[in-house]
Amino acid sequence: MAFKMNYSFEGNAKNRPEQNLSGSGRKFTKDTLLEKTHEERQKRQEQRRKLQSAEVLQSHIRSYICRKHKKDEERQIFNQIEHLAPIEVLLRKLLFFYNPQQDKHKLFCMADKIVTNHELVIQRMDSDVSFSWLMKRYLFVCLRTLSEDGDNMNLIKSLYIFTNSAHIFEYLIRKDYYGYLGKEMESGSGHMKEIILLIEKPFKFLQESESLNDIALAEFCQKFLIPTITDRVHNNLITHLREMGFPYDRLIKYLNSGFHFQGSESLLLCVLLLEPDQYDPNFDSLRVISKLSATIHEVSSSINCYRKADSDDEFEFDETDQERQFLLDEYMSILNKYGRVKKFLNFFERHSENEQVVIDFTHLCHNLLLVYKDAVRKYFLLYKMGLNSTYLRKLWTYLNSNQSGQYQAKGSLISWREYHTYLAVFCDLFTFYTETLTDKENSDTSETFSKNDLLSMSKLLKNVARGLIEVAFPMCRSSGIPSTPEVLHLYRACLSSLRMLYMLDLRKQFCPLGFWTSEKIHIPPDLSRKNYLFRNYSSSFNGAGSDNIDVEDDEHMPPLSTIEQRSLAILAELPFLINFNTRVLLLRDLCRNSLGESNYQRLHNEIMNDNVVVIRRTHLYEDAFDKISSKSDSDLKHKVRIVFINTVGLEEVGIDGGGIFKEFINEVLKTAFDPNRGFFTLTADNTLYPNPNVHLIVDNFTDHYYFIGRLVGKAIFENILVDLPLAEFFLAKLLVDRASAHYLKSLDPVLYRNLLYLRDYNGDISDLGLDFTAVSNDLGETKITELKPGGANIPVTNWNRLEYIQRLADLKLNGQMKKQCGAFRLGLNSVVPISLLKLFSHKELQVIIGGDNQEIDLSDLSAHTLYGGEFTADHPTIVLFWKILHRFTDLQKKQLLKFVTSCSRPPLLGFKELNPQFCIQSSGTENRMPTASTCLNLLKIPIITEEETLRNKLVSAIEQQAGFELS
Repeated sequence: MAFKMNYSFEGNAKNRPEQNLSGSGRKFTKDTLLEKTHEERQKRQEQRRKLQSAEVLQSHIRSYICRKHKKDEERQIFNQIEHLAPIEVLLRKLLFFYNPQQDKHKLFCMADKIVTNHELVIQRMDSDVSFSWLMKRYLFVCLRTLSEDGDNMNLIKSLYIFTNSAHIFEYLIRKDYYGYLGKEMESGSGHMKEIILLIEKPFKFLQESESLNDIALAEFCQKFLIPTITDRVHNNLITHLREMGFPYDRLIKYLNSGFHFQGSESLLLCVLLLEPDQYDPNFDSLRVISKLSATIHEVSSSINCYRKADSDDEFEFDETDQERQFLLDEYMSILNKYGRVKKFLNFFERHSENEQVVIDFTHLCHNLLLVYKDAVRKYFLLYKMGLNSTYLRKLWTYLNSNQSGQYQAKGSLISWREYHTYLAVFCDLFTFYTETLTDKENSDTSETFSKNDLLSMSKLLKNVARGLIEVAFPMCRSSGIPSTPEVLHLYRACLSSLRMLYMLDLRKQFCPLGFWTSEKIHIPPDLSRKNYLFRNYSSSFNGAGSDNIDVEDDEHMPPLSTIEQRSLAILAELPFLINFNTRVLLLRDLCRNSLGESNYQRLHNEIMNDNVVVIRRTHLYEDAFDKISSKSDSDLKHKVRIVFINTVGLEEVGIDGGGIFKEFINEVLKTAFDPNRGFFTLTADNTLYPNPNVHLIVDNFTDHYYFIGRLVGKAIFENILVDLPLAEFFLAKLLVDRASAHYLKSLDPVLYRNLLYLRDYNGDISDLGLDFTAVSNDLGETKITELKPGGANIPVTNWNRLEYIQRLADLKLNGQMKKQCGAFRLGLNSVVPISLLKLFSHKELQVIIGGDNQEIDLSDLSAHTLYGGEFTADHPTIVLFWKILHRFTDLQKKQLLKFVTSCSRPPLLGFKELNPQFCIQSSGTENRMPTASTCLNLLKIPIITEEETLRNKLVSAIEQQAGFELS
């Protein structure tokens, strides 16, 4: 058998075996070994920590046991020597072993002994520092034991008798002296008077130590004034402190030293309640109240948010909300006190040249303005500051000299600065100031601002308003501005003030022609068709814009661009920045499209709503009232065809294509506004307004005013001009709920001048013997009306004369005609929404109703005149007619236009929109007089070739206003 041999040329017969010394089947890396080593080290360290903790715990236990044994020994010794040892020895032992659960009786006995020997104890305290230290510790134990059960009277006596130095109070206050007393006071114990005396006592030592002054006032505020004010603090503590002479001036100086309290809603109220009756405001107190009032609006906002959240349910106050409402009522009551406001105003008059005083007053006014929407009329201080011309001039001087600091929209950047505070306050107060009786004959706003100032204001506020609207509607949502109360208030105040400046410019004309419409503002072309104006546009200010009715977005409506949204905001808030003709065309488009977005829809609606009304010419107004006033709101928007019954009872021939209805509405409104009928009366300048005494003539007068308002709305809807010279204040009341006091000039110029005299009277007004009543004569019956509750017993003085003027003007302009104007507005709104008419000022509304009062453009009239019968533009009689017309006076031109169209004013946008078109037709032979058919805008003149003859006949006809007939 052959064997196979393994040979190696290296000298080895076989391979060298490999050995693994790390153990079978396990391999550890370097990181694993390090981690394992670290864990073992942690275990050893934890073991050492447990041993140390055990030693410490054993040490404490031994110490506790040792102390317990020692205290027990001392307690036994105390029991043995209680009636023999001196007070110092007993007190030292008691303080060492005292335990509330075991030794309360000993403390009460010790307190009785100390109080009984109080004279000796006080002497020892004065001579021995160590004994004084024992007494401080004893007093702290008494303080801590007050809230526990038992007879606390000796403890209270100890606290009152032995707290006889500033250093003792410093020690106790640092040990929460006011905290313990506050708990005891709120617990309802029978020692309320004594506790209040203890709270008061540290204030007697404030002059001895500045450190006590600071710590005592700080702890007093922290424990009693800053938390939500309780009944005991309000009714007991604060009342007592005011009566006993609380160091109010020290509190004011401390609060003004830079110590700020965050989130306190009660501190301001307590500061106001603690103010002594004879205290005069100073720089410190003004600044403190200005700073602390910064949170008042948060109280109001929280209540409003709560109500809004629960608006669907029956609203009930919860406990927190009741407390906040209590605070608001208290703020209102205290800040409106006559004496307090008078002191503030006198202080301002004395220091109005001090810049810091103006700043503090501005911040105070700004804080109050944030509380309510109409805070100027709620807070008496704001009311008086709003009528203070000196203060308004100071604000304007600052704004005018710091215009570089005005708000400018740069993308999403906004930072609230001092300038914005001044601007917001000025806008609100200037608006209120201008709404009062501030206009004199041939003078600027009570000589407070010049026309140049008013022009500068208009420029500034116009730029700021445009910038705010751009910020309210940013290019992208991510750059939206948080709607803080300050920003929202500035937005509303600025826009409102700019509107007021525009209305003031209508009276004073301090802005150059075209100033308000100098900038081109884009209006969406499909605005009228899609009716965006009725929808509540949303801004980044969360509702800072229009108050329009909130309507759900139509899913088929295309979204508006940011520029279009800004344009709509301007249209809703500042419509006067848009050209008048543009707004008129928009109004007409909106009226037309309210019947349907397309011609087919409008035609369909017209066929389905064919209204034929039969009217007797002998009972024109009565039939119209019976047959139209009772129809539904939507009926009068559609076409109404009139069929007249003549005087003999026969139906007149002819189809109403619009002309007959025009004649009808003119004649009915002429009858309705006739002062002899009693619904309307005339002012001194022969303008019409509702009769305040109509209730003595007609019982259901509101139904009649509703009907007349519908007819006026129908005239606007159909572009029919009616010659109705309405009073300025009445037109204003159609657009706003309440007319401002300066409109009294258009109602009663004599009363207006008398009130101006009363306002500027330099003597003692009380000598005039006026009170808060108004005397009226209702058809021979004298009636006395109180302007405020108890007004007959309230004399008019120099202090309250502006309130008297405001209330009397409000009664004359708003109170006496409230029902009449309200019913008229409802009727008008049923045809043309008031929200659309608010696109115009009251003067522009008069133009919309009755046409423009400007000079008649004969070239425009001739270019849009039709000719009938034998007449053409080249006919000799027509050539003479235009030649004569060019030589007419303005009055004669208006008389001719009224003769033909029933309205003396030309159409708003020119004669091209006159419907039916102006037409001249021959009437035959020369011996006939010119006649007209106003329903057709048709003038009939005889064929005359002599200029003088034609002129005389035309003048005779138009001056007599005769010849109205249907041809």
